Amino acid sequence: MGVLQRFERRLEGIVEGAFARVFKGAVEPVEVAQALQRAAGDHKAILGQGRVLVPNRYVVELAPSDHERLVSYADPLARELATMVSEHVREQGWTTFGKIKVKLEKADGLDTGVFRVSSSVDDSQTGALPAAPTGARLVEATGVRDWPLRHGTTVIGRGEEADIRLPDVGMSRRHARLAFDGHSAVLTDLGSTNGTLVNGARIEEQLLRPGDEVRFGSTTLTFQADA
Repeated sequence: MGVLQRFERRLEGIVEGAFARVFKGAVEPVEVAQALQRAAGDHKAILGQGRVLVPNRYVVELAPSDHERLVSYADPLARELATMVSEHVREQGWTTFGKIKVKLEKADGLDTGVFRVSSSVDDSQTGALPAAPTGARLVEATGVRDWPLRHGTTVIGRGEEADIRLPDVGMSRRHARLAFDGHSAVLTDLGSTNGTLVNGARIEEQLLRPGDEVRFGSTTLTFQADA
């Protein structure tokens, strides 16, 4: 029995089949499950030693009418969707920074039967990561300043809450996030106004390689890693 079939079988046992009535003529649970599987595969990044990192946070945006039908069942459905994604990730041999979670939210701009899925990498629940043989840093283009990367998540922006704060008016307060596990670094744009560029190309999420040039606003930093 495949991942999606197991997911549907578990749903049948929840609140005596209420999901079949709730979703009749609207969004189907299996459609959401398939979209979550695609989101995991579309946003994977190759880490060191052949590991593949995929997102562990997923948000499903539903039209107001669909969200209203689901509000009483949102928590158990979200848990079952997270279990389904976890099984899919294990079967593919992928890895995540922490436990997979799915959240259902209302989106006023969507029509009935239409939904959106977004994903991200969040390592905040993993605690301190073990020491690793590779060090990495971001270096200013002039070479005057550099910022060693800690294991875990580093937020880059111009706001006071940023871990790497850059006085660049072209940057958002929370512009981008860099997740570093001691072997590899994954850069994620946090919905910034002007975007994040790697080697001149705008990205949403990107595995960085030594020598890559990252641009935030008018600031260019180079990613460097020690062997």
